[in-house]
Amino acid sequence: MEKKTLRAATLSLVLLVVLLSAGELAAVAEATDSHCKMTEQGLIACLPAMTNGAAPAKPSPKCCAALAKADLPCLCKYKSNPAVRQLGINPKLAVKLPAKCKLPVPRNCY
Repeated sequence: MEKKTLRAATLSLVLLVVLLSAGELAAVAEATDSHCKMTEQGLIACLPAMTNGAAPAKPSPKCCAALAKADLPCLCKYKSNPAVRQLGINPKLAVKLPAKCKLPVPRNCY
């Protein structure tokens, strides 16, 4: 597995564990492998566009496809969660992903 992919996978798993341990996933119990209808694979696909502040990657088609199926207002609730920043995710980059994927930006993401 490529080093960046392994790091991205590790970051997403740590984020999910942190969120689970904080009890923040209780309201979203549809599927054990997703959060706000965003699968782990979708999150991993989006990480390069959310983690490099100087030169973030353009969101991949896989990332945009995952975002199109996600509950964006639900995801936007996490933009202020300190765990997100601690994992290297830049919330300012994360909230720009819907627009970059040509998706409507929820009001709570502004």
